[in-house]
Order: sequence, then C-alpha cells, then structure tokens
Amino acid sequence: MVSAADVLEAIKGIDLPKSKSELVDYARSRNVPQDVIDVLNRLPDRRYRTASDITQAMGDIE
Repeated sequence: MVSAADVLEAIKGIDLPKSKSELVDYARSRNVPQDVIDVLNRLPDRRYRTASDITQAMGDIE
C-alpha cells in the first residue's frame, strides 16, 4: 500500500500549485514506483495548492 509519505516523496521539490497531470508527469520524470504513479492517477482532476490538498484527496480515493 502506498502511503501519503510515499506520494509526497515522489513529488518532492515540485512547486505547487500543479494539476493532477503535472504531478503525474513530475513523478514519472523522477522514475518513482508505478504504484505511486497509480495513486496520483486516481486523484481527482483538479489543481493542488498544498501537500495537504494532495493527502486529503488521497484519503477520499482509498
């Protein structure tokens, strides 16, 4: 299971706000594990302004 910490580590260094697709592209560019990419792909399609926005959205999909 992918934790919020795993996802936040995958996008470490990105400047927010970013869209879901920008988060996925950034994580892919860092060669993170596919299970983390899968979680990012399941996030609602919107802009994320803070790390907290991302972790809250993760809670809604799990």
